[in-house]
Amino acid sequence: MALGPMKSAVDMLRHKLSGEGYKPSLFRVGMTLTMDPTPFILARGATKVPIPKFSGNNLLASVEAVGTLRDGPVLYRLYLDERSFFQIHLDAGGAPDECRFFGLVDEVTPASEDDWAFWLDPQEGMIGWPEFQTKDGKTYERAWAPGPSRATPRSFTEEREELGGRKTAKLEAMLYAAPTGAAAPAPQTEYVLVALVEAAGEARIAIHAGIDVNPAALSLA
Repeated sequence: MALGPMKSAVDMLRHKLSGEGYKPSLFRVGMTLTMDPTPFILARGATKVPIPKFSGNNLLASVEAVGTLRDGPVLYRLYLDERSFFQIHLDAGGAPDECRFFGLVDEVTPASEDDWAFWLDPQEGMIGWPEFQTKDGKTYERAWAPGPSRATPRSFTEEREELGGRKTAKLEAMLYAAPTGAAAPAPQTEYVLVALVEAAGEARIAIHAGIDVNPAALSLA
C-alpha cells in the first residue's frame, strides 16, 4: 500500500523523536514524497538539473523504484522515474546525512573498443579522470578522491525493487562537482555523476546532474 505524505512524515518524525534511526526498510515502492520545490526553481539556469514535475505548491511524486547500492558506501535511491532519483546516505545512527537529487542529462552507448577505452581505460579513462567536461564546455572537478591523476571509479552493485520485481545492476561511477555561481539560497554546488551501468545484458554510460537537497525537506530526518 502506498504511504500518503502525511503518514510518511508522521512515521519518520516518530522515529526521530524516539531516538530510533530511520530504517531503510521504510523506503518502499509507491511511497509518496513531498518537498518544497524552491531549490529546483532557484537552480534553474544555473545548473543542468532537470526540474521534477510539481503538484500544487510542493513537489509531489510517487516512488516508482527503490535502489540499494552496495559494495561501496551504502546508498539508497528513490526513483521518481527512469531518469531521476533522490540518492540518500545514512549515518552510523541511521539518520540521513546526505541527500542529492539527480536527473539524467546524457547517455552514451560506446560502439567500439576504442570508444569504451575512452571512458574506462585504467590510465586515461574519463570515468575517474581529475576533471570532467560536459557538452556545454563546463568543467567539473572530481569530488570523490580529489587529486591530479586518474582515480579508480567506485564500484557498486545495485539491487533495485520495483512493481514488476527486482533487478540488479553493476556500476562503475565517479562524482564530479563545480560551483553553480548562483547567489544563496540557491544551491551552491552542481554535481555530475558519470557511471558505467551494466544491467540485463546491456551496458551504457549514464551522466546525471544533481544538487544537494536538505533531507528534512523530504521528511526523512
